[in-house]
Amino acid sequence: MREYKFLKYGGIKFKPLAEPEEINRFVAQLPEQKRNSLYSVAEELRKAGLIFIPNDGEFTTVDTDMEPYLD
Repeated sequence: MREYKFLKYGGIKFKPLAEPEEINRFVAQLPEQKRNSLYSVAEELRKAGLIFIPNDGEFTTVDTDMEPYLD
């Protein structure tokens, strides 16, 4: 079972429903205007059934790359 993840620059939780390679191929084939927006990419992935975005109100604003510097 796949674990939930967060969109790094959007802070929205999602669950991948496909392998990363399939998701990457799908995103690479999107028109440039849709790839320029994280919202558009996530929405296209959701509509294609490649990710699930729950409406549970759980968001994050902390970039895990920055966590070591938060102390």
